[in-house]
Amino acid sequence: MNDLYLREILQEYDEIQRVQSRALSLRREEVFSRIPDLAKIHSDIVELMAENSRKAILNPDNTSTLVSELQEQMARLKAKEIELLKENGYPEDYLEMRYRCEICKDTGYTGFPIKEKCSCLVQKLLERTYRLSNIHELEAENFSTFDPMVFPEISLENSRLNQREYMIQLRDRLMDYVDEFPDNQKRTILFTGKTGLGKTFLLNCMAKSIMDKGYTVIRTSAYKLFDQLFYGSISDSPDSLAQKRSLFEVDALIIDDLGTETRRNNYTIEDLFNVINERTLRRSHTFLSTNLNLANLRERYTDRIASRLFDNSNTMIIRFQGADIRLKK
Repeated sequence: MNDLYLREILQEYDEIQRVQSRALSLRREEVFSRIPDLAKIHSDIVELMAENSRKAILNPDNTSTLVSELQEQMARLKAKEIELLKENGYPEDYLEMRYRCEICKDTGYTGFPIKEKCSCLVQKLLERTYRLSNIHELEAENFSTFDPMVFPEISLENSRLNQREYMIQLRDRLMDYVDEFPDNQKRTILFTGKTGLGKTFLLNCMAKSIMDKGYTVIRTSAYKLFDQLFYGSISDSPDSLAQKRSLFEVDALIIDDLGTETRRNNYTIEDLFNVINERTLRRSHTFLSTNLNLANLRERYTDRIASRLFDNSNTMIIRFQGADIRLKK
């Protein structure tokens, strides 16, 4: 199944490259017709590269000198190109290929001569294999769209800060955490508090920033996660085994709304313990949110899971309180 997903995704990369290549050709046609000097520079660059290739073949012992000369000549031509673009109101990268992933240039692979899967390809495989993460939501819910004005300036229990001040401070704290990722001392974060206080939004903020750093993320609700694990244990198919393995191997696992999942005897508790325990042993990052308080969590999931979740050496417990901003909206 993973081979099928890989072929599908690589075809998507090919299509992205075709679309971007066509867009670049159209931009070149537009600019060259308006600025003939740019067409001449482009022609000179192509001719220069071809000439240096011929020289390298005829005189392989002089390759390093040829490369140095080529770089100097190319730099001069590119500088002139940028100058002309700016003079005519175009951005300096207007004639550059535009990539969705600058790391692999939309190929899915990095490295030469030994190629490895780019983090963007790994993330796509995870999403395809583990159809849980609603990654598209992250474009609207991330640190850059965080609006502190939605939080009221009401006093909080046992805090010198009001709700807005507290959330601003928490946002900054989580941004620092992501900046440090993956070298954080505490690898588990537990958000607790009633609904409508911003727990899911901040989890999404962290997911987006971690992915932007080139790491893989699985983001799911507890309801979807444990349904998937339950039915996967019944089928025991290669696909379900790959999905379960992804939960252990992903760089950051985000489980939202812990406590809303369907209870199925001991299946849910055992699955949760296995996921948290294995990721703790691997020193992997796991972020969870729940509407339950700590006493309710211990009662629902037993002391064995609570001992993992409440371990101060590895877990950062963050309490959300205040007014429900959903009602405010």
